[in-house]
Amino acid sequence: MAQPLIGITSFADRARQPAPYISLKESYVRAIEAAGGVPVILPVADAVQARAIIPSLDGILFSGGGDIAPWFFGQEPLPGLGSYDTHRDEWEIELCNAAWDAKLPMLGICRGCQLMNVARGGTLIQDIERAKPDALQHNPAVPHDELCHEIGIEKESALAKLFGAGRLRVNSFHHQAVERPAGDFAVTARSSDGIIEAMEAKDGRFALALQFHPEGLFMRYPDFLAPFEALTRAAAASLSSL
Repeated sequence: MAQPLIGITSFADRARQPAPYISLKESYVRAIEAAGGVPVILPVADAVQARAIIPSLDGILFSGGGDIAPWFFGQEPLPGLGSYDTHRDEWEIELCNAAWDAKLPMLGICRGCQLMNVARGGTLIQDIERAKPDALQHNPAVPHDELCHEIGIEKESALAKLFGAGRLRVNSFHHQAVERPAGDFAVTARSSDGIIEAMEAKDGRFALALQFHPEGLFMRYPDFLAPFEALTRAAAASLSSL
């Protein structure tokens, strides 16, 4: 059986000179490979290419990165907003909606979780520290394979099938977060301060959005490969049904 092709979004690193580089953290690629998929790195492009590339993919992973410009979710910039790239925002919103229309299996991680929410009509907290002064530390200065706070996982959720219901300690590297979930998603995990840590599609398709970074953990903690295995299984299932 053919291995599923999993698109992974990247970003333009404009700090590189004399021209931007297409950049992606290697651990996303290695996680897809370890889960049995074939990674396909997607450079930032335009809406036409977003619609054109989706039929060639069996699944898609929305990777982490910078902030999302607030006007894409109906807000003005607030103090604490970090750097954003509207070229990437526009591309990934179109890509997400094209993938949704095609019922392509999708996984979002950190920014990718937030992007999926914005693309489907939800909103974001622009800066957790300012919006929720009593929140936990969600962006500690530690390596990506270090665990941070716990999350509570809803029973009977897709996430519970991967990790079990109850409490799970995860890593954490974000200062934005989902505020109002899009109507397509059910919230399936929160940290103790109420920050949304996972969402999944209400209609049962494989569309899982995670605020934490399993790609940073799976080599040290193998259980965190589970979301990538679930994505590749869903992608392989859709491939075999063709």
